[in-house]
Amino acid sequence: MDTSTTIYEFVMTHLRAKAIPQKQIARDSGVPFSTLSKIAQGAVKDPGVHTVQRLADYFANQSQAKASAPYPVAVADPAQQSAA
Repeated sequence: MDTSTTIYEFVMTHLRAKAIPQKQIARDSGVPFSTLSKIAQGAVKDPGVHTVQRLADYFANQSQAKASAPYPVAVADPAQQSAA
């Protein structure tokens, strides 16, 4: 995470990117979907620190997982395996 941005800006940047569906973010972060969607829409201008921290932790973990993931590996199609 870039230290020149605030945690809130970090979260908002990731929410605006829409790379991950909001329902998945809500489920995986523990932040209620309704709260998450209000934050993403800008309806909540000053979300609670615990909510922002949960989201920041979630996005930081997602970024780390992407960075440490090995190169994509082709997964064999089970239908092709049975034909061989």
